[in-house]
Amino acid sequence: MQSRGLDTTAPLPNIDKILVIRVDGIGDLLNSTPAIALLRENYPSAEITVLARPLNAAVLIGNPDVDKIRIFDRDGKHRGVLAQFQFYRELRRERYQLVVAIQTAMWSHLVAFLSGAPYRLGRYQKRFRSTLTHAWRGKYRKGETHEVDRNLELVRLICHGAGNRKLVLHLSSDEIATAKAQLASWGIGDESLIVGIHPGGSSFDKRWPENRYAELADRLAHHYNATTLLLRGPGEEALTDNIQKAMHARAITHAPETVRELGALLSCCDVVVCNDSGPMHLAAAVDVPTVAIFGPTDHVAWHPLSGNASVVRRDMPCWPCSAHKCKIGWECTKKLPIEPVWNAAATAVEAKRK
Repeated sequence: MQSRGLDTTAPLPNIDKILVIRVDGIGDLLNSTPAIALLRENYPSAEITVLARPLNAAVLIGNPDVDKIRIFDRDGKHRGVLAQFQFYRELRRERYQLVVAIQTAMWSHLVAFLSGAPYRLGRYQKRFRSTLTHAWRGKYRKGETHEVDRNLELVRLICHGAGNRKLVLHLSSDEIATAKAQLASWGIGDESLIVGIHPGGSSFDKRWPENRYAELADRLAHHYNATTLLLRGPGEEALTDNIQKAMHARAITHAPETVRELGALLSCCDVVVCNDSGPMHLAAAVDVPTVAIFGPTDHVAWHPLSGNASVVRRDMPCWPCSAHKCKIGWECTKKLPIEPVWNAAATAVEAKRK
């Protein structure tokens, strides 16, 4: 890693309102929460607003470092030129003193500029980077630095202190109680060993084959009398259905309606097995023992940040790679054998039973 951040006075003076931009995935948002916490530590009296996508913003509910959540719905309310113009005008009326573009994107830099904020922090990459008043000018190589540390390094340009690397996700006691009641309605009691499996992922290259998930679930049921909870997101019905059909043991399939319901159910599991995905980061945030299956993604940058998590992957001579241009059919994911995943899951179960 080469870091060439600008010299600056930290923290900045007279900051009453801060806007943080992170309009992308669940994992991206959760891995930004330590940086937001460091902003709160340095600007304790400022009002901190986070700009997020409608499907993912709910992970910030109850976060003590976030005062307001602002939604940008590119495919809904804010679709079209006129709707976006109105959005930018409303944003400017808020009179933010500082905008932090944690998401590195041309659009984030543009929003920071159009907000009219006198201070605009981001990474010196993508278009409109010249509009930033404070820019991190470093460069990261694959396999070196976790996303949480990248985000903390960015905000340290305008903050004192190292920050805490722990992800922030607050689930209420009512949400946990509702999840337990749901499990009980399926006949899963407190004495049951629950293995949560989420076989989805944002792209095909990240998904471990369904038949291997089925074999893993059957082994866990046979060796530990485990109950399998198959969880899925929108459009992932075929994934869980295929696993359930291939299994010999009983499995319960469920599609949580919200990201918070998913987080609460994951928190009730004894072990979670999943691909590199948003639910993986949710499991890390609630600190449930997790086995994360990685393919071509940079596992150093995106592994679940929890002492209870382990990563299983097939080391390939072509890594680091550009996954979408793979010429060998994503063998890192599709040919990952069951044994290393089984060993990691069994280890997690044994540790839980002690």
